Amino acid sequence: MSSNISDHIPQSRPRGRPRGFNKAAALDAAMRVFWAHGYAGASIGMLSDAMHVPRATLYQLFGDKEGLFKAAVAHYGEVSFASVMDRLEGSGDLHADLNGFFTGLIDFATRDPETLGCLVAVALADAAGSNKNMRDMLAGRFGMVENTLKTRLQKAQDKGQIPASPNAGDLAMMLAATARGLMVRARTGCAAEEMYPAARTVVDLCCGK
Repeated sequence: MSSNISDHIPQSRPRGRPRGFNKAAALDAAMRVFWAHGYAGASIGMLSDAMHVPRATLYQLFGDKEGLFKAAVAHYGEVSFASVMDRLEGSGDLHADLNGFFTGLIDFATRDPETLGCLVAVALADAAGSNKNMRDMLAGRFGMVENTLKTRLQKAQDKGQIPASPNAGDLAMMLAATARGLMVRARTGCAAEEMYPAARTVVDLCCGK
């Protein structure tokens, strides 16, 4: 939790938004600040500067820092991380789809030295702490990934591409846990080339290769 009292107490709120305000661009900027510095490390001053809006406008639009963080996490899931999840939408070879998912995940987590890892697996997980609202949000984000994996695995089991046991839910949780672990490793600066083999091994085990 930030020690900056101004992060939590709204200032005067003028009506309207700044001329030329682009909410998507502002959320993208806020997302990058939270991603790079974590929830506690991202001050309102840093956020308003990055978003090019006065603090009062930030409070007017998002309520407080927590409200802005929640909006940034939603933006992240809908815009940034969606390209990784889309790799699980294939209906062909499961082994290829899972390898594509993990390759995309690792590339995503290592492509920018300023935003290593994952906003959810790193920043949101760290912020959750004793904050029930954030814990619930974290559980929802984790559940979304696991459910998408479960659906893809269930399709493969229904087609006889992989055995019916272990069940799709257990396999999905294992793969999602691996994905989160790789995201955390990426946060430490671990190179993509070091993580690809581990991801391929897990996919091979899942698919019985």
